[in-house]
Amino acid sequence: MAMPADWYDRIPLVVIRRSSGTARVPAHLDAGVFTVHAFHSTRRDASLLARQVRAALLAASAERFRSRTEPGRPGLSHVQEVTGPLYSPGDSQLVHPDVHRFVASYIVSTHR
Repeated sequence: MAMPADWYDRIPLVVIRRSSGTARVPAHLDAGVFTVHAFHSTRRDASLLARQVRAALLAASAERFRSRTEPGRPGLSHVQEVTGPLYSPGDSQLVHPDVHRFVASYIVSTHR
């Protein structure tokens, strides 16, 4: 997923995108590496937002979350933290003195 053009106006903002992964058994099991970017107006709030995303992913995995509105979609079977959440000041497009970002990566396994 690309950053929305108006990302600065959407703070607080969480952007999650798949950065790599493999379909272990394409019809049944997939393991993707997802990068989570949590943006907020203070470093403390950005850290809290990133930790809330982590907690939500882990809780969804523990409950083996599956969409109720789209029953044919894959369900979560396991979430493993790879890195983070770590403070990241941003790159040249995202550097703003009043925006802070924490980044984390997770392996998210899904099943059908």
